[in-house]
Amino acid sequence: MGSISFLVMHSGRWNEDNCCINYTIEAIMLKEYVTFRDLLDEVAKQIGVDLRFNNVKLKYKIEGSNAPLEIHNEIGVRVYVSLKKDNKELTKYHLCVSVYVNDCELADRNLLEDGVGMCGIDGGDIV
Repeated sequence: MGSISFLVMHSGRWNEDNCCINYTIEAIMLKEYVTFRDLLDEVAKQIGVDLRFNNVKLKYKIEGSNAPLEIHNEIGVRVYVSLKKDNKELTKYHLCVSVYVNDCELADRNLLEDGVGMCGIDGGDIV
């Protein structure tokens, strides 16, 4: 059983062109047959997010697509792992992580707490 390495981008946001910007980046290595739950747990542990109080969305972009793909179940994990196995370049198919607290994205929540903005359901993504 092999392992896959990938980059995780977090603490940033998606811009209007569906590109991750202003992010922090980290590397993770997981077993090839990782489950969706294991992937969520490892990403959350790596970036310091407690899944008891937060929700996490995992997205990545592929060439030729304007919109990112979201990994939200076992099939999504299998597709992602398959892409990573075919292209082992570390910077290819990095995961962009969005963190939500009480249905508000973390950046929008921080703006609200600072009195600068309002938290809306359709706000910009945190990666």
